[in-house]
Amino acid sequence: MDNREFIRRKSGGPVRRPSRRNGPPRILWVLLALAVIAAIFILIFFFRKNPGNGEEEGTGSVPEPTPLVSDSSNLASEPSSALATPEPPSAAMPDQSYPDSAPTDMGSFMIAEGKGYDYYKFSEENTNNFILAVDNAAKSLPSSVNFYSVIIPTSMDVTLQESYLVDNQVDSSDQRKAIDSYIYPSISAMAPSVKTVPTFNPLREHCNEYIYFNSDRTWTQLGAYYVYRSFCSVKSIEPVSLDSLTKKEYEGFSGGFYGESSSDSLYTDTVEAYFPGGNTSLSFTDSEGSQYENWAVIADGDGYDASLLYLIFAAGDQPYKLLENSDITDSSACVVVQDSYGNYFIPFLTQHYQKVYVVDYRSYSYSVPELVSESGATDIILITNVLATSSSSTSESLNSIF
Repeated sequence: MDNREFIRRKSGGPVRRPSRRNGPPRILWVLLALAVIAAIFILIFFFRKNPGNGEEEGTGSVPEPTPLVSDSSNLASEPSSALATPEPPSAAMPDQSYPDSAPTDMGSFMIAEGKGYDYYKFSEENTNNFILAVDNAAKSLPSSVNFYSVIIPTSMDVTLQESYLVDNQVDSSDQRKAIDSYIYPSISAMAPSVKTVPTFNPLREHCNEYIYFNSDRTWTQLGAYYVYRSFCSVKSIEPVSLDSLTKKEYEGFSGGFYGESSSDSLYTDTVEAYFPGGNTSLSFTDSEGSQYENWAVIADGDGYDASLLYLIFAAGDQPYKLLENSDITDSSACVVVQDSYGNYFIPFLTQHYQKVYVVDYRSYSYSVPELVSESGATDIILITNVLATSSSSTSESLNSIF
């Protein structure tokens, strides 16, 4: 693997050393060297105090993974372990893709061999604000409530070979290192009670399966299932088997990448839905305040226009939703705070909780701690994609509802 650190770029050529013959006396060289060393320390201090290049949604480079902490008493008991660079994927993992042709840049994403890939630009300032928002959210809840953080990588780093990204000078930050070596260790250092759910390797282990859409920036429900399995491992519960769920496929879906580019080079998608077991139902409130009841947790897509098939999963993006499984009668409940990625994930939770309360942090305008208290929820699950962690609007939205 090329040493790109946290941003993919090609290294420059060799540096020519100037000749010292016929130059100034040795003492002047010593003084000059001391001045250069002093200047380097000044620059290091300046850039650590002023991270980023002023771009709102990300700068691209990721600093060394030093956890963000405001109080040394909040440090994890073994910070050196938390800071360790994650192990590289096992050699036994399936090969990632190396497309035959160079990618086509589309602005916020690129297209390679019929598939769209979101760029991720790390912003230290915005990421630190996200970490602080998670810490604030955890502190706003009773200690008896279990808090889970689930950060989803996009398809680029999971499914494409590192060598392809380097060879084509793809300007996108390393998501695995950002999540596993910076964000998660920082959250653990500041808020040790927050349980971070591994996401990158559980997806990387299945990179040759249909875990991300070709024409949309979100994942498929199969991708969501592998992270749901990781959540179950952290929570120490048994995940439901895919074989026990009814699967149905819907052809011809064209997602957000196509809507933004109208590129004929993008492959269309097959939407695969795994219908949850049990007597489940969904109610929700839309952005206009209208309330709907007795919807299917996953709707039958046969009556949907192909471009709207993403709406079959828990009614799509809505400010507030309640998923219920009347076959479970133990009053168990959780609250999910999510973005669009959560819609494919939450149907699996109906197999473990009688009630799953869901709020979209981008549009919900009430208090999550009050919802947790009123619902009697014992678990809260925060689901965000990695791009959102580098956006200033995410921390602002989270701080407004916690």
